[in-house]
Amino acid sequence: MKYIYWNIFKKEFKKLCKKYKSLWEDFEDFLAEISSDPTWRTILSNIIERITIKDSGSYYKVRKFVCKSISRNSSNSGIRIIYKYDNDWKIEFEEITFVEIYHKNDRENHDNSRII
Repeated sequence: MKYIYWNIFKKEFKKLCKKYKSLWEDFEDFLAEISSDPTWRTILSNIIERITIKDSGSYYKVRKFVCKSISRNSSNSGIRIIYKYDNDWKIEFEEITFVEIYHKNDRENHDNSRII
């Protein structure tokens, strides 16, 4: 599994890591979990939703990211992650491209223009 991080994602992630101290560790746990099933077919649909944006392909939005430093019930952390999963026969391995990370209080929804 190959992970690709957009530069804007890295900046947003670094900013959120300063605010939420356990985010880096929680994100590593998330990567371990997502590598086994990137489309989360086996997980409940209220955790992740598929976003289809015209002429951009399919992206996934993680709605219940677990962050221990935000709340006791950590699945209600409010962190949202947008990523694209590529499993094309032309590429040698699977790729996950991380596009956006934000807290739901900072932004109402994902940025469609960034994905396009």
